[in-house]
Amino acid sequence: MPAANHDYTFPIKITKGPQRFLIQFLTIPQLTASGEIYAEAEYYAYRVLADHLLTLKNDPAKIQALTGTTANEPVDDHSFLSNILVPRNLDPHKMQAQFVIPRDSPEHAHSEINKITKLINEEPHE
Repeated sequence: MPAANHDYTFPIKITKGPQRFLIQFLTIPQLTASGEIYAEAEYYAYRVLADHLLTLKNDPAKIQALTGTTANEPVDDHSFLSNILVPRNLDPHKMQAQFVIPRDSPEHAHSEINKITKLINEEPHE
């Protein structure tokens, strides 16, 4: 469910590769972002998404058509899912990311939380 003051939700898949994090927009396949550390990749994801959405600013229905609230993309030991919450004014400085945590069992949820924590807390690759 979108947080207060956020009108659009975009599911993403984050993959930690040997050199960088890669972010794929699951409902806008032509968009990607990357960075050496997770925070950098997330920042670029907000910028890339804002730049794309600003071209559609006068047509909220087109923006809404690109949204999604669930991400069912498969993940592995090097990837995880998240949602980017976007305010109606499309300001990248007001966007937020929320990790998608499985709800099928407490064990699965804890496992995913531990995996995400390990992936995003590691130092950048040399």
